[in-house]
Amino acid sequence: MLEPSASPPDGLSLPEILTARARAHPDALAFRFLPDGTTDHPVDWTYLDVELRSRAVARELSRRGIEGGRVVLALDPGLDYVAALFGILRAGCTAVPSFPPFGRRAMARFLSIMVDCEPRAVLTDGRFAPQVEAFEAQYPQGTPKARWIFPDEALFQGDDTEVPPKLADPALLQYSSGSTGDPKGIVLTHENLVSNCRVLEAHTGMEPDRVGCSWLPPYHDMGLMGTIMLAVHGGWPLVMMSPVHFVQDPYRWLAALTEYRVTITVGPNFAFDLCTSSIPDEALDSLDLSSLRQVFCGSEPVSAATLERFRERFAGCGYDAASLIPCYGLAEATLFVTGKPAKSGVRRLERLDKAALGTGTAVRVDAGDASGVDVVSCGVSAVGHEVLVVDPRTARVLPDGRVGEVWVSGPNVAAGYWRRPELSTAAFGARPAGADRAGPGFLRTGDLGFVLDGELFVTGRLKDVIVISGRNLYPQDIEASVERCHGALRRCAVFSVSGAEAGEAEEEQVVVVAEYRGTAGQFAAEEESLRAAVTAAVTADHGVRPAELYVGPPGTVLMTTSGKVRRKATKAAFLEGTLKRFTVPAGSGAVR
Repeated sequence: MLEPSASPPDGLSLPEILTARARAHPDALAFRFLPDGTTDHPVDWTYLDVELRSRAVARELSRRGIEGGRVVLALDPGLDYVAALFGILRAGCTAVPSFPPFGRRAMARFLSIMVDCEPRAVLTDGRFAPQVEAFEAQYPQGTPKARWIFPDEALFQGDDTEVPPKLADPALLQYSSGSTGDPKGIVLTHENLVSNCRVLEAHTGMEPDRVGCSWLPPYHDMGLMGTIMLAVHGGWPLVMMSPVHFVQDPYRWLAALTEYRVTITVGPNFAFDLCTSSIPDEALDSLDLSSLRQVFCGSEPVSAATLERFRERFAGCGYDAASLIPCYGLAEATLFVTGKPAKSGVRRLERLDKAALGTGTAVRVDAGDASGVDVVSCGVSAVGHEVLVVDPRTARVLPDGRVGEVWVSGPNVAAGYWRRPELSTAAFGARPAGADRAGPGFLRTGDLGFVLDGELFVTGRLKDVIVISGRNLYPQDIEASVERCHGALRRCAVFSVSGAEAGEAEEEQVVVVAEYRGTAGQFAAEEESLRAAVTAAVTADHGVRPAELYVGPPGTVLMTTSGKVRRKATKAAFLEGTLKRFTVPAGSGAVR
C-alpha cells in the first residue's frame, strides 16, 4: 500500500500515482481550493474525488473520438483544472497547459499556441464559445480546427468505472512565456515530470505532516510541476487559490498559510516584494507564519534586499528566514535545476565587488565595503544533474567565480522544442569544448551566472546584459535601484538602445521604463522629483546615467504570464511609441 507522504515506487507515471493514492487512501485530502481567495468557503477534494473526475474527463475525450494527440487545457485556475489535466494524461493525450484566452494580449498568444501545436481539442470556459468562429477565422490557411469542449459540472460527474491510463509521450507541451509571436513548445515526457518531483523531494525531504499552498498559475511550470504535480507525487494536501486573488490582495496568501498551518509554499521574488509593500501594519497581528518550514523563491532573480525586507516585515509573525529556499529552474528543465537542500542555511555572500562583477568575475569584499553588492545563492545542483558555467563564445567551461552561461544536463531536461529540430539541437545538444562525453548534450539556458564552492549564483539573462564602456550591467540590478528610490514606482524594465535605434551616433544607452502608482495629476505634481531620484539612484549605484526615463500607469511594463518582466517586448513598444501613457493635465510637461 502506498503510504501518505511516502515517495511512490519507481516506474509509475503521475496518473498512475494518483490512482494508487486514491486506492490506498480514498478519503485523504488532496486539494483545497479557495474560490474567492479567502478561507471562508474552501472546496475540498480527496484523492478519490480527483481520480473519479479525471476518469470522467478521459471518458468524455474518448466519447468524442479524441484519443491521442494534443489537447489544450485553458480552464480557469481551480480544481476542475487539476481533474482535466489528469484526465487528458489518462486518455493518452498530450496536455498543453494554457491561460484562459481572454484579453487582447492573451488572445494573441493563445492564437499562436493553437496554430503551433494544432490540437485535436480545447478545454476552456463556456464564455469563450461565442468567440470561437471569429477566433478560428484568424488561423493561417490550412490550420486544422480543434474540437471545442466547454466543461460544465456534469462533465466531471462520473461513476467509479475503471479507466486504465493510456499513457503516451510527450506527456505535456509547456509553452515558454516569452514572445507572443514565436511560441516554443517544450516537449516533456512522463519521465521528465516524475524526475522533477523526485529531485525536489530529495531537496525538501519527506514529511508526514506536510501541507502546501500555491496561488501560482497552474499553466506555468512552477505552478504546475512545482506544486500540483509535486503534491500528488508526494502525497500531501495542497491549498490553492487563483493568482488574480493574490494580486488583488497579497494578504490572502499569508492568511491561508496561517489558517491551514502550511509548511511548504512557493513564490517568485516579486511576490515577497508585494507582500512587504502592500500588507498594512494592522493586518500583521492576524498572521502566524511559524508553521512554514520550506519557502521556495525562484522563477526570477532572487534579490537579497527583497528577502531581507520580507524577513524584517514578518519576523514578528513567526516567519523564520531559515525556511527560505532560493532556487533556480526553467521550463526547458521541466522546472528544478538548483536549490538549497533541506535543513541547510541560506548561503549569502556578504558582498561581491560590483566593479569586478561587471567584468565577469566574482570577488568577495568585506561586509561594510560600499563598493560591494549582496548576492544570494540559488543552491546546489539537483540530484543526478550536472550544472556547468560556460563561456558562450568558446564553449569552454569556466573556473569558479567567472560569469558565463549556465548549462544543465540530467533527467529533468526536456526532449527539445516542438517541431523545432534545428533550434532543439542548438539549445539541448550543446557540448563543452574539449569534452570527451557520450550521451545527451547540455541544455543552454541563456542565463548568466557563476559557481562558488559548488553553489550557483544567477546574475541575469545573456541577451539582456547591457554593455556600457566595456562593463556588463544587469538590468534587474538597475531595476531594483529604481524601485527602491521612490515609493510611488510600482515596477520597471531596463534595457539598452543603440545609437542607431536612438537616432544618434553614440554607444549603447540605458533606458528606464517605469510604472507609477497614482493618478496622472499626482504624477505631474512630483514628476520632477521622481526623475531626479531615479537619475541619482542609478548613477550612484551603477555609474551610468539613464539616457531616458519613461513613466506610465500600471500595465506599462509588459510582463509574462508568470510575472517576469518582458524587457525585449517593452523595448519594442518603447521604440514603436505604443507604451501606455498618462493623460497629463495641460501645462504639466511631457511624460518622457
